[in-house]
Amino acid sequence: MDERILNHEGEFAFKELIEVLGRDFQGQSFISEGFIFNLCTSGSMKIRLNYSEYEVSTKDLLVVTPKQIFSVLHYSPDFEAKVLFISLDFVRHIPVTPDFDWLKNINSWPYVSLSDEKVKDLVELYAMIERYNDGAGMSEKIRTSLVLSLLLIVASTFENSARVDNLSCSRAESITRRFFDLLLQHFERERTVAFYAGELCVTPKYLSGAVKSITHYSVQTWINEAVLFEAKRALRATDLTVQQISEKLHFSNASSFVRFFRTHIGVSPLRYRRMKEE
Repeated sequence: MDERILNHEGEFAFKELIEVLGRDFQGQSFISEGFIFNLCTSGSMKIRLNYSEYEVSTKDLLVVTPKQIFSVLHYSPDFEAKVLFISLDFVRHIPVTPDFDWLKNINSWPYVSLSDEKVKDLVELYAMIERYNDGAGMSEKIRTSLVLSLLLIVASTFENSARVDNLSCSRAESITRRFFDLLLQHFERERTVAFYAGELCVTPKYLSGAVKSITHYSVQTWINEAVLFEAKRALRATDLTVQQISEKLHFSNASSFVRFFRTHIGVSPLRYRRMKEE
């Protein structure tokens, strides 16, 4: 399975899903550096967001927040979606800051079903955003206003459709969510269960049991996956040497990194890089 960082040039990208993720996106994992607003206009798809799976179908709006690991597990033959990627910098610099409190619960239930009228509104808004993407004259200000309008509509839609049963969760699920937040912040430097347990003020045994009960995978497996994700991305998308990648990921030396990579992937980092170039 390949992993990719979604970090588009510019402040936002508006395209069909297949244009952005590529034709072979099924089963691949991605991390977005910005917000992803995915409006399903036809068919359905099954996605995994961090450790949870969701079925998104026609008229559903899916929102993926930054630094979340997601993958498309399956999609129907008639699946179509409009996707808007908005960078964090763009959101930070819009003139009016929306109330983003709705984002606090977004990862526990990241999509909402829309009415026909709301779908029509968003499709038209998406089309206008795309239309004013030439950078000429007042286009930038118009585009910013349109994106702000979209954010406000999305925020109000999620607030009005808040699911009470998802506002509370078990202690194990709460610990697991917090673990994933920490993991995506620290995986390049910290690779021990003890570190994350300490940050969460629980024992390594408790953390391991909680994460395993919710995700069916161990804490160490998730840590390794995150490290491998970044290693594969660096080998695939950069010219960094193996030594430089090992330093970036804070391995004691390049040999340790090579052993780690070969153990989990089955080939050396250089062989993996050549395979992706062939």
